[in-house]
Amino acid sequence: MRRSWPTLLTGLILFAIVVTLFIPVPKVIYQAGSAEPVHPRVETGHKLDEKGALLFTTVSTRSRPNIFQVWYAQVNPRMEVKSQEEATSGATNLTAYRNLLSWMRDSSENYALIAAYNVINKPIDVKEQGVIVYNLLPESKARENGLQEGDIINKVDGKEANTVKELSAYLSAKKAGDKVTVSGTRGDKPFEATVPLIKMPSSNRIGIGFQNDTVLKVTPPDPVKFDFNDTGGPSAGLMMTLEIVAQLTGDDLSRGYRIAGTGTINADGNVGLIGGINYKLMAADREKADYFLVPYNEKNLSNWTLAEKTVKDLKLSPKLVKVSTLKEALDFLRKLETKKG
Repeated sequence: MRRSWPTLLTGLILFAIVVTLFIPVPKVIYQAGSAEPVHPRVETGHKLDEKGALLFTTVSTRSRPNIFQVWYAQVNPRMEVKSQEEATSGATNLTAYRNLLSWMRDSSENYALIAAYNVINKPIDVKEQGVIVYNLLPESKARENGLQEGDIINKVDGKEANTVKELSAYLSAKKAGDKVTVSGTRGDKPFEATVPLIKMPSSNRIGIGFQNDTVLKVTPPDPVKFDFNDTGGPSAGLMMTLEIVAQLTGDDLSRGYRIAGTGTINADGNVGLIGGINYKLMAADREKADYFLVPYNEKNLSNWTLAEKTVKDLKLSPKLVKVSTLKEALDFLRKLETKKG
């Protein structure tokens, strides 16, 4: 019995609805996240009554959206769509990327502590306790042998390797094609991978073939606690540092204003560039921020240029402030006249 056209049409429509609303696609949608006070998320054991607020800002992302959500984001000037590969910088998988983001967050907390204690001239204990796999090089054979971005290595062939120097020294005695077994942690679980070595493309050294960074254990003299487990990435570093300084010195750096900002921080107090500053500005504007601290680098004006364009195009209200260092941020805040009312 032949199906009628109305039945076929209804079936096609239902199929289209299912595909549009329920089938995820390998894309990531970006939009304004949050602009929240840092104060409730940082405890130092020192009380501080803030009249205003220091706000850390985030980007909201939605992984594997449906087709309708992608279409809506593409026509919305306050949203953006990227491929999953582009969004994760080519990470092995989403789990690896999320592990890397979690380490970045933890690292930003550590460097916020170091920078804050350095700027107020108080000692702080810092120890190296591992090597993070930041990015696997195209020439590396480690990915297909089980190593992932975000893995933290602290042993090689059963020997301690808590620093980049220790790992490099052990590998230097090897030759290309040799295999080594690295082990450590992947997220909150142990991992082990046996990987072949290569001659590094930028030098004659022998290595596994990944960009690395040091995993730190930082122990401050005060009972500092952070509550940023629902976030990822390093871009709250500057605002964390300012809050720590404010609490430890008893100086309300907000001066009664709502001061948002973003930027990585390193041990020397240098402020680094970040991604998604346009979405962070949108969040700050929504939360009625008076000022926005923008990472500024004379050799790379991308953050500043995009911040100016976003404020102009979307008619946002926060006043932009260039900051290249923690000292510049502190100088600006300390010179603000206390907000009346």
